[in-house]
Amino acid sequence: MEKILTLKEVAQYIKLNERTILKMAHNNEIPAKKIGNQWRFVLSKVDDWLSEQIEKVDTSDLNALITTEPHIVPISRFFSPELIELNLKSDNKENLLVELSEIPLKAGVISSNSQLLNAIKSREELMSTALTNGFAIPHPRYPIEGLFSTPKIIFARSVKGVQFGAFDGSKSHLFFISCAPSEGVHLRLLAKIGRLLRVSSINEKLMAIQNTDEFFKTLLDLEKTELNFERSSLKSNE
Repeated sequence: MEKILTLKEVAQYIKLNERTILKMAHNNEIPAKKIGNQWRFVLSKVDDWLSEQIEKVDTSDLNALITTEPHIVPISRFFSPELIELNLKSDNKENLLVELSEIPLKAGVISSNSQLLNAIKSREELMSTALTNGFAIPHPRYPIEGLFSTPKIIFARSVKGVQFGAFDGSKSHLFFISCAPSEGVHLRLLAKIGRLLRVSSINEKLMAIQNTDEFFKTLLDLEKTELNFERSSLKSNE
């Protein structure tokens, strides 16, 4: 049976206020059905609609695309348990890249990891994607046509850390990989990851999680506070 959401539930689900959702429903901008005087939303149709929104990004102004803040789809929607690895084994960069590329292969998202591995290796040869505070964002320089059918983000963690090329010589522990079907979506995902990494103490939070349930709880909690665009916008306008 299809899961049905109320106005309040769908507003919480996609992180917009109820008045915005109500206006969108009245204007047929979001899939909704009015029953009596109440609006109802089918979850699967809302998910399909969200996926369509991420594909409608205008790539003509890439700078604006990267810096745009009001992302309608919360970042938690791009992670899935099978694309999360909390205990990477590799002790050097070369082996770690192989291990990272095998995550979507083992999850059945791709049929071969060779294209992804070669692409992220080539990108790392240009310049390391290692950042400070233990983060790295290895990714293809350009999305590989046909490799990923839907937008996803891989998250992986190395407790002991690996020398990944950070300019300060520190080890990298926390890795994010954009899995995008197009360049516009790829840049949008990178922007979402970048915004997440700017959250205070996010590295400590991600190093402390024990399982995927705690990972998603951490993200959902952040989406109600630091990653809540509408709330942060209101504060900046006060």
